[in-house]
Amino acid sequence: MGLLDRLFGGGKKDSGPTFTYKVGVSDTCRSVAKRFFGDESQWEKVYKPNEWRLKEEVQSGTDRLLPGTELTIKGAKFGLDGQPLS
Repeated sequence: MGLLDRLFGGGKKDSGPTFTYKVGVSDTCRSVAKRFFGDESQWEKVYKPNEWRLKEEVQSGTDRLLPGTELTIKGAKFGLDGQPLS
């Protein structure tokens, strides 16, 4: 890994598959993190790759995500069916 990769994260790779998840009525970044990573404290793994989509929710000061928003989930530990991925 080169210096630029270390500075800008170019060498980082998420292990696990990438999913597209459509936000439900009561979803938050924390609830989505719990579903796909098994731990709601991993909410930044949901927020960071989708930050540009979630700006309005953040500016409005709500934890709730807009239903129907499609999120990209990278490196999930659990699948869409809730089963562990190996």
